[in-house]
Amino acid sequence: MAFRDPTQQADKATGNATAAAEAVRVHRLREDARRPMSVNLAEGIALSHMLMRFVGAARQR
Repeated sequence: MAFRDPTQQADKATGNATAAAEAVRVHRLREDARRPMSVNLAEGIALSHMLMRFVGAARQR
């Protein structure tokens, strides 16, 4: 099965930016679902830590 870019599929079918964004969102969710839960959890924790540092830096100003 050949890889199809979800944005191109949605644009060709409807020409609608909202449909293209939804196709990308669904594609990314499916990719995440194929990965081990531990990988997704580790990325979520890393993102949480990054956001806490960002908020902390913003509050100091």
